[in-house]
Amino acid sequence: MVEELRLLSKALRPLPSKWHGLKNKETRLRHRHVDMTMNSKVRESLKRRSQFWGMTREFLDKNGFYEINIPVLEHLTGGADAKPFVTHYDALDEDFYLRISHELPLKRLLGGGFEKVYDIGPRFRNEGIDEEHLPEHIAMEFYWAYADYKDGMKLTQELFKYVLKKVFGTLKFSVKGFDINLDKKWPVRDFEELLKKKYGKIDIYNDSVDKLNSVLKSNGGRVEGEVNRNRVVDNLWKIIRSETGGPIFVTGIPKFFSPLSKTSPENEKVVERFFPIIAGTEMANAFSELNDPQDQLKRFVEQQSMRDAGDEEAQMLDIDFVEMLECGMPPAFGLGMSERVFWVFEGLSAREAVPFAQLRYKLEETTKKIYSNILKYIKKE
Repeated sequence: MVEELRLLSKALRPLPSKWHGLKNKETRLRHRHVDMTMNSKVRESLKRRSQFWGMTREFLDKNGFYEINIPVLEHLTGGADAKPFVTHYDALDEDFYLRISHELPLKRLLGGGFEKVYDIGPRFRNEGIDEEHLPEHIAMEFYWAYADYKDGMKLTQELFKYVLKKVFGTLKFSVKGFDINLDKKWPVRDFEELLKKKYGKIDIYNDSVDKLNSVLKSNGGRVEGEVNRNRVVDNLWKIIRSETGGPIFVTGIPKFFSPLSKTSPENEKVVERFFPIIAGTEMANAFSELNDPQDQLKRFVEQQSMRDAGDEEAQMLDIDFVEMLECGMPPAFGLGMSERVFWVFEGLSAREAVPFAQLRYKLEETTKKIYSNILKYIKKE
């Protein structure tokens, strides 16, 4: 009964059998289009990923924030402790960095008169790949003038509840061996007290770096790269974090690894900063923004000296940002979170939860045979 039959597309390579499917993880990630074709769960997960950012936008828009896209290429990059990617801008004949954070340009918008701004987009950190880290990933940061970290805690809890309820239909999760109930008040815990409870009599401010590093090693941790107080204490903290189900807010964060946060008026050693911890993971980084140009310059100089001493993740001295602060930036609260939040609640590793994860370049033997006559034009392994 067919009146017309027209071929719309050629399929020259056979798909895996429906019975055996496509199960090898390496093959799945290298041939993601086949993985999506054979595994409907992959497509459904990516739809939820889209909804996750859609609901984040919806929440922020409802709360009066404006989404303003900012540059990916920067003369200097900052806003996080991370090693950047470097590229060359031919038209200007200068090297540029791919941003590691959205922070400094968004705060320049606060200095320009905006009161509630955010951006959702890619950021790039030239670091390792594991279950919770991808060098290229999507992130969101928002900045709220005339608010502080206490205002931010309330809004953060509302944001997480709104987005996760919309995407997953529940606020109760079983994640990474933790039973999580987000539908309750999140308790607040102090950073230094958590470290003393775990490691005993240590003083993260006055003990020598060697002593702190010895405690770290005895607990199975180690510092990658330059060994200094920042890195050692951060790794001591990561052990505690991995054992914490939450949800909790951790406050009392040391000033020495918070170069952009406002100092606490009650304790000059710490800043007005918090981490929301859920299922052993830092779900976001948030703080009252430092808007004192002289204090900011001092901290930038400290970070730059660490960088010059070999710490590739220390922040750069951005004098242009200091000049903006000298013109006046209102007190503000800022929060940044990545799609790691989605990965954790989706129950997938970082590479499985994105559409096309970066892998080492490789040509399969079948492809080499089929295209043997043009191999010289194909990128060499």
